[in-house]
Amino acid sequence: MTMKTFISICCLGFALAGFAGAAFAISPAQVQQLLNSGEKITFADVRLNVLFQKGHIPGAINIPAQLVPDKPLPPLGRVVVYDDGLGTDDAVAAAAALNQKPGITAEPLDGGYAAWEMAQSSTTQSGGLKPEETPVITYAQLKQKQNADVVLVDLRQSAPAITSASAAKSSAAKVAASPLTDLQAEFPKARIARSPFAVSSPRTKASAASASTPPPLLVLIDNGDVSAQRMARSLKANGITRFAVLAGGEQILSVHGQAGLQRIGSSVTVRSSSGLSPAKSP
Repeated sequence: MTMKTFISICCLGFALAGFAGAAFAISPAQVQQLLNSGEKITFADVRLNVLFQKGHIPGAINIPAQLVPDKPLPPLGRVVVYDDGLGTDDAVAAAAALNQKPGITAEPLDGGYAAWEMAQSSTTQSGGLKPEETPVITYAQLKQKQNADVVLVDLRQSAPAITSASAAKSSAAKVAASPLTDLQAEFPKARIARSPFAVSSPRTKASAASASTPPPLLVLIDNGDVSAQRMARSLKANGITRFAVLAGGEQILSVHGQAGLQRIGSSVTVRSSSGLSPAKSP
């Protein structure tokens, strides 16, 4: 083996080690155990500043994900990186970028800020009434995120044949009258449930602290009849915060996420921005 080959293999090994380090996440319970043992940890919040201002882990520094690679930082030691935990992989990418900086060992927080909240760990978020905000996830994000950590909560209902002329004019009614999209075929790597409470239930502070794995990301899917929003309120009331509503629901599923398409029965309508009659394809 030549010296050049040896050096190339060593460089490849270090690169893979850095990648593997970024791929393994640490759970909120494990972080809490480290803090209780006196471990010094810096939290890096890679969400947008507007979300950081609404609430974050005490002492966290805010570096939006896209700024992390070019952000000059001192040697922070051990860093736990978190995003919202609602379908993005910003924390994984940010941890990999931080691990390229001297004096920093970074790892993503499993489940992100949502899992941290569900573990009833401390945050800077104030109590009291707040404007209702329902997190959403897009079709493209769900396609990229789908894995065993994602549970699709199917709230859709098969609708009877439409008899009302006025109801037939609504796009939501047309989609509801069509066969429902096969979620397992659309997202083969995700789990599917009819009720979120079958896979995630409210936990006490003691039980949450002892759990090594954060709750799964619940994605609520409806027919566009706001049942996902109603379920979101119920989840919040039961202390479950790691969830998101699929934007567009069954309507976006029926066209496989292609904006501008709308399924009507067995045909697909292409919306025209010119005001002309739309063209149909079989």
